[in-house]
Amino acid sequence: MKFLIIIKSPPVSQVVHEIAVSTISELLKKDSVEISGIFFTDCSAAIASKGITQISSLETVQSSYLNLSKEKSIPMYVCGRAYMELGLDKASIQDGFNLSGNMELSMMMCSAEKIMEF
Repeated sequence: MKFLIIIKSPPVSQVVHEIAVSTISELLKKDSVEISGIFFTDCSAAIASKGITQISSLETVQSSYLNLSKEKSIPMYVCGRAYMELGLDKASIQDGFNLSGNMELSMMMCSAEKIMEF
């Protein structure tokens, strides 16, 4: 089963992000599950910023997604519009995150069998 994960919660909602990472990890324990990507939009786009590491608890949020992505080969996408509306510059995006747009999100939604939003 193919899942798309959409993250909308702000970085300071640490418990929500812990639950998201834990849920994704549990899903991936099943052989029949594939995560097509994790898409960060709205306030969650700030998680992709290099500057977020200035606050250790928020660095932990970013690191948990980066580690999950690296270990499980899950691509991570960030809504470019949301990122820029937060006043963040494209040059400040952390390695491991890819700026993306509505076209890619629409394509991923069409190909996913299930969509989970946090």
